[in-house]
Amino acid sequence: MTIRSRARFALALCATTLCARPAGASDAPLIAGYWTEFYDHWTGVLQQQNGVVMAALVFGVVCLFIITRGKWRK
Repeated sequence: MTIRSRARFALALCATTLCARPAGASDAPLIAGYWTEFYDHWTGVLQQQNGVVMAALVFGVVCLFIITRGKWRK
């Protein structure tokens, strides 16, 4: 197999996995059900004070990482 055909196979496999429907469940694709649970979980976490503090700290760390990585090019 060439690299191009492997890439096509991997892309087809990922698309099939993301669009698969759970057996006997709703008509929504698997990714839609996952997204709903993901959203519900994180909205519940961010409604608590410690969740907001942790989100702010993670956001600050990501911002500092991005800022410090770009300084060496100037």
